Amino acid sequence: MKKLPRTVAVVVIIAATFLVYWPALRNGFVWDDTALVLRDPLIRSWRLIPEGFRHFLFLDATASDFYRPLQRLSFTADYALFGFGFPAGWHFTSIALHAAAAVALFWLGEKLLTPVGGAVNPRHRWAAAAAALIWAIHPIYTSAVTYVAGRADLLMALFAFSGLALAIKSLDPHRRQWRFAAGATACFLAAALSKESGLTVLLVWLLVLGMRRVPLRIFGTWAVVLALVLGCYLGLRLTAERTPPPAPPATPLAIRPILAARAVAEYAGLVLYPRILRMERDVTTVPQGSYEATMQNARRREYQTLGGVLLIVALGTWFLRARRNAMPIALCLAAAGLTYLPTSNLLSLNATVAEHWLYLPGAFLALAAVGAVERSAVIRKPVFRQIGGTVLAIWVGYLGVRTWQRQADWKDQRTFLERTIADGGDTARMHINLGNLESSAGRHAAALQHFQTAVAKEPTQAIGWLGLANATLRTRDFTASREALEQARSSPLLRAEVLQTRAVLEHLETGRDTVDLLHAALTADPRNWSIRKRYLQHLDERGQTATAAQELHTFLKIQPFRADSWRLLGELLEKLNQPSAAAAAYRHAAIRDVRDEHSRTRLKVLGS
Repeated sequence: MKKLPRTVAVVVIIAATFLVYWPALRNGFVWDDTALVLRDPLIRSWRLIPEGFRHFLFLDATASDFYRPLQRLSFTADYALFGFGFPAGWHFTSIALHAAAAVALFWLGEKLLTPVGGAVNPRHRWAAAAAALIWAIHPIYTSAVTYVAGRADLLMALFAFSGLALAIKSLDPHRRQWRFAAGATACFLAAALSKESGLTVLLVWLLVLGMRRVPLRIFGTWAVVLALVLGCYLGLRLTAERTPPPAPPATPLAIRPILAARAVAEYAGLVLYPRILRMERDVTTVPQGSYEATMQNARRREYQTLGGVLLIVALGTWFLRARRNAMPIALCLAAAGLTYLPTSNLLSLNATVAEHWLYLPGAFLALAAVGAVERSAVIRKPVFRQIGGTVLAIWVGYLGVRTWQRQADWKDQRTFLERTIADGGDTARMHINLGNLESSAGRHAAALQHFQTAVAKEPTQAIGWLGLANATLRTRDFTASREALEQARSSPLLRAEVLQTRAVLEHLETGRDTVDLLHAALTADPRNWSIRKRYLQHLDERGQTATAAQELHTFLKIQPFRADSWRLLGELLEKLNQPSAAAAAYRHAAIRDVRDEHSRTRLKVLGS
């Protein structure tokens, strides 16, 4: 086998990645990009980077358990470079990070597929390059790459692969071990700070050390180092400010192995033949709308359960056989299993299958599969090599074409939602988001229809009822709006939003000033900037500008990082004929938002 220059492999991987993802540069912001990009005040200035480490994600949106400060840091860089008016720049960054992660996987693959004490030979390099290329262009990962908010996966994988490769190099006694060990330690911490599942890489490294049977002294040293990494991560995470989200419905223990088996079968189908793709999938046997459809889905899920069990047995048998005569393959399989475990459905999750959950374990699985093919004696026969090479080329070509096609599904919010529904993701959540989109576009009848569909699908989902209340309010159907609000009251987390909508409803119905309800909404959720801003603007409209300015000034002592808050304070102070104080507020706003041209303009007008 001819030697593959490492530079050539790297160039091919990067070029292929950019080729299949290039159409994404025409896309805009969709789905959670609204909350994590457009509405996050902590990405607006480099000066807010330390503050970004003190808060969980979704600061001004739904409460979450996501502590990912490095994802926010990457958004800070993109905002400084591109602002919100050039989404192509944000997508370019994501594609570049995915390409870098693929190169890091190639680098790691060379080391994992090489037997301990052996030298990298051409076959190992070809196998690592092929695995990295397949992983880089596989369409199942588009929900991590094409979707800006999915960047946590890219960063986590990049640091995970780099950290493992550096850690393996640190075991070489002929090199400066401490430098590679220090680099690996930093990468391991960065992987965890990019996404929570990055912590599984610590276990993978302990697994590598154990399966390579390193001296107990080295294993113990690394155990202490990884404990320190974990301690640093927990120290940052546990001291950060967050609003605890509601716990997902607990899945009965007896059901979890069944869902885990179905998920394995679902992922296997997506890996081999990714024809229909969408972000999330449901492998439960929920009612489908008709008796026939429900029974058909139930039969399919039973077959899927059986298929998943057989696949798990096959993977387990493969691991046991590889452990006896192909330790590098066994190591890759074990790493895939460890990194997949948190999203395997053995724990209660907010979904049962999500394509991007396979981003990290899929990389190790690709290394194991390609490495096994490379070691196979059958494939070395010329006839089988020719047939296998042709089939592989056709399959890889299909993957690249499918990834290219998939980019159009993320063109904009409407396209994303409508195509997700058309591809089988016809959920209440999708209709709620479509309803919000139609409302913002002034198509209230269409919005009403989507909200009605959402509450019909999931009558217990309070946010659907809140959307329906707002939709009927816009059509002046006050009775229906009040009824929907009664249903939305079931969720304590929506109490503030319900009170705010009720304030608008009563004002439109009776004409009375409902400042009391707006104040009650603010009291229910004092950290909600959207509600506070509306309340303060209402005070200003009532002629209580001084009161509004005083309350906002007090709020800024608690949350001084919002440029929008300082900008509003400047506007209020200008109305109160306090130009010096207004200029000071505008300066604070400009410091906290590198693209706040309004505040800079007002500073020029005020002569500051």
